[in-house]
Amino acid sequence: MTSHYLEHFRREYTRTRELMKMKARRTTVGIAALNAVIAVLGVAVAAWRAYAPWLGLASTAVAGVIGVITAWSGLMRHHDLWQQRSLILAELQRIIRNVEHREAAGDDRQVIAQEAMELLDVTLSQDASQWGSLTRTPLGAQPSTVTTVPTAPGDRSQE
Repeated sequence: MTSHYLEHFRREYTRTRELMKMKARRTTVGIAALNAVIAVLGVAVAAWRAYAPWLGLASTAVAGVIGVITAWSGLMRHHDLWQQRSLILAELQRIIRNVEHREAAGDDRQVIAQEAMELLDVTLSQDASQWGSLTRTPLGAQPSTVTTVPTAPGDRSQE
C-alpha cells in the first residue's frame, strides 16, 4: 500500500516536472526566435525603405509579444517550478528506494509504512512551502532551494 501512494506521487511529480520543463523550453526558444525576427525586420527596414513604416510597426508588434511572453513566463515561473519539481521528485525516488530496500531486508512493513508516510508528509509540506514562497517572490529575486528531507530513523539506504 505504501508503494502505491509513493508511486502515485512519483508519477504526478514526473508529469508536472515534464510539463514545466516543456513550458520553460518553449518560452525560452520562443523569445529567442522572436528576437531573431526583430533583427531580420531591422535589416528589412534598411533594405526596403519603401516598406519601412510597416516593417517598423511589425517589429514593434513582435517586441510587444516578447514582452507579454516574458511577463507570463515570469509570473508562472516555469523554470523555477521545473527545478523544484526535479528536487522533490529526487526526494520521492529516494524514499521509494529506501522502502524497497527495507522491504527486501525483511523489516516490519508497518514501521516502513509509517516512516515512509512521515517522510512523504515532510516532503509534500516542504514542496507546498517552497511553491508558496516562489509565487510570492519578486520577479528579479532568486527563490530559495529545496533542502533535503532529514533521514528517517532506520533508513538503511546509506548501508
